Amino acid sequence: MEEIIPVGRDNVSPQAPLTEVISTTSDVDELCARDFYNLRGVDDDAKARKKQQLRVREERIQNRRLKKQRKIREAEATVERALKLREKLRQNRLDFEESIKGREEEFYYIPQWRRAVPLDKVKEPWPDFEWIPNHPTDEFGIFDLKHISWRVEELTLQLAKSTVGLESYSGSKHLFSCSGTTVEYLMGIGYVVTSASLVKWPHQDKQADQLKIDVHLPSGEVLEGSVSNVDFSYNICVIEVPSTVQLPTRSFSADTRIFNFYERHSKDVVALGRLCKPWSLNSSFGKLVPKRSQFDCEELLVSSCRISKRGVGGPLMDFDGNIIGMNFYDKKETPFLPGFIVLKCLQHFNDFKKVIRPLHGLRVRTLHEDEQLTALEKIHHEFPEIRGVIVEKVEVPSAEHSEIQVGDIITHVNDVPFSSAAELGGMLLDTCSQHMLERQKLDPTKDGNQMETVISLKFDVKTVRGRRSEATTRTIDVGRFTPTSGFNRWPLGRPYLIRWVKDGTLFTEKQRG
Repeated sequence: MEEIIPVGRDNVSPQAPLTEVISTTSDVDELCARDFYNLRGVDDDAKARKKQQLRVREERIQNRRLKKQRKIREAEATVERALKLREKLRQNRLDFEESIKGREEEFYYIPQWRRAVPLDKVKEPWPDFEWIPNHPTDEFGIFDLKHISWRVEELTLQLAKSTVGLESYSGSKHLFSCSGTTVEYLMGIGYVVTSASLVKWPHQDKQADQLKIDVHLPSGEVLEGSVSNVDFSYNICVIEVPSTVQLPTRSFSADTRIFNFYERHSKDVVALGRLCKPWSLNSSFGKLVPKRSQFDCEELLVSSCRISKRGVGGPLMDFDGNIIGMNFYDKKETPFLPGFIVLKCLQHFNDFKKVIRPLHGLRVRTLHEDEQLTALEKIHHEFPEIRGVIVEKVEVPSAEHSEIQVGDIITHVNDVPFSSAAELGGMLLDTCSQHMLERQKLDPTKDGNQMETVISLKFDVKTVRGRRSEATTRTIDVGRFTPTSGFNRWPLGRPYLIRWVKDGTLFTEKQRG
């Protein structure tokens, strides 16, 4: 019987020809290359399914690529049409203004123009104006409190009981909508603190005529309020709300430590607001930002909360449940008036029926705000760990101001240190209040406007000019208080149109706000 010896590397007989072994190995490699799948037990059907899956996958990828390219082309076409339309409207407006008719007619186009009656051809008295507010579409906040913690959410709901929605009207014309905080309820009257934008004409610092204010409680109940006090410089007002039911109240915090960015503590905050409908609380959380607001008021601070104009006048709460400020509106961030300034304004309303400020003529900002690092390095080299404000402008040139110049650093007032412009403003309000109260005790028949009084303010000033630096004390005698008109630049209300119409005929139209 013949013995069969397998062909392999270990089983090659020494007598077997070498060419025979190589030929056998070459045949195996050719078989692997020709039918690789069969060597692993895969049949023809499985290979067909695999190829079909690959084709479907490639088709899907190609379809997605084509769909994306189509969307890009459609978006580019939309932008091109919009640009052409805008340029066409602009050219139409320019052509009309250059025409004889356009020069004769006093008419404002925004941006779709319509036919108007020239004012010089109007023989009858002007018709009554029609005020049409433009309602904003922006939303309040971009985050949900569920992203923070249940404890902060609980504190927010507690504060929500004192947060109300407000609407104002001049006669039957709507003026403004915002939020407010009920801070006191006494003898059947609640007192709501909010922004003065609620009660003024949007284009001037003047209280509106025939004012009517609706106060919307969280439950949806609507009460009628009236103006108690208003100050257009700090953009703050107090609304009286008669109510037979006890209104929940919350007070602003007088603590200034949270605004001290030199110290380490939590800067997390929540901004609240309420729409004028039941159970419409809105909230947005963010952080305090160590920078100045773009508005003129030196005491304003900034948070990263995003609110709508309906949140103007609403409270700003820290994560411990304290009301630390009253919110205003800006597109990218939220300016707010610190709570301790709000409390001092309320105290002035109670004592003097208005807020009394010493007009020292200095415009300042906190030292570290918007300062270049190279400039700060020079200042800190001369005065290590310095804190205070830097003088930006001397508005009223006079003898007492000649010694304080732009660029000087003020660190103390009346020997009391401070670290920011907000703290300085609060200290000046306290100094003015204390002085006026003492004067009223001497002559109770006169108010703050009638008093001929002078307050001496002693500033500790540090000067760095060139290679010279010095620390001195400057005294300013202030004899003027409380401007008669608005002192700061504030965000206006919603944009609106003023149209003069009669019997369906448009006489003229202008945009404000």
